[in-house]
Amino acid sequence: MTLSELAPDLARLIIVVAAGVVAVPLVRRSSNRRSTCLAIGFGVVLAVVPTGLHLLQLAGKWNPHQQLAVLSRLDAPGFAFILYGIMLSLRTMSRTGDQLQRQNALLKEEASTDFLTGLLNRRQADVLLDYGAACARRSSDPLGFIMIDLDHFKNVNDTFGHQAGDAVLAHVAHLLKARMRSSDIVARYGGEEFLVVLADPSPEGISTLADDLRRLIEQTPAQCGGIAIPVTASFGIAISRVDTEDAAQEGIAKADAALYSAKAEGRNRVVSWAQAVHEGTKERSPEGDVTLLPGRA
Repeated sequence: MTLSELAPDLARLIIVVAAGVVAVPLVRRSSNRRSTCLAIGFGVVLAVVPTGLHLLQLAGKWNPHQQLAVLSRLDAPGFAFILYGIMLSLRTMSRTGDQLQRQNALLKEEASTDFLTGLLNRRQADVLLDYGAACARRSSDPLGFIMIDLDHFKNVNDTFGHQAGDAVLAHVAHLLKARMRSSDIVARYGGEEFLVVLADPSPEGISTLADDLRRLIEQTPAQCGGIAIPVTASFGIAISRVDTEDAAQEGIAKADAALYSAKAEGRNRVVSWAQAVHEGTKERSPEGDVTLLPGRA
């Protein structure tokens, strides 16, 4: 045997080994291992048959017959099967990657939204609020805060049942989400409380928006089991500059205190922080910080 006689066989073996090195990690990561292994394994067998026959022929242990000459040309379909197996593995991995991305996106959405209303949950709202406050500090713009609390929500649960209460919450959330811009923060902030945060609002603009939302909720009853359930809500609004890291939470506290004033004045109304201060319906700690007042119905 000479090197020139063995050259085609060596080249064929090098290709088979290289294909195997590439295929092994792909097969391990493929979710369709059986089909991939069958294709690549069958291809390897076909690819090495001509090499084995040629070595037997050079050793004088096999004399090819014309009927069996086709066996010496099996390397081409063998390499085709190996390539098919590798492509099948890559395709399966691509589909698996797409599925994982969709599942991760779904998990991320579920972790950041309230399952009942589809709005942002409180934790995600706070995350976005921190980012919005940082942007507002850079541009020296204020943020607007609207706290919303459904009036007599306990009565809805007691009268119509908790399923109706869930329907009311989802209904109000839909109204808020449909009315607000995609850039606004709209979140379910508590049991029957909602928070809306606006960028750079005017006092007149935020007051008009809050009253429009109030009237929209009042004029659009929720539906549950064919029963129309009337709903009203109280609103507290505040505009606050966010010059410090705690300023955003202070803005929410101001809107919350204004909301308490709206409840105390009869519900189904909009009260601003400035009005609450003027009317003396808020409480302050000795240091002058806002103290949230307990108990709303």
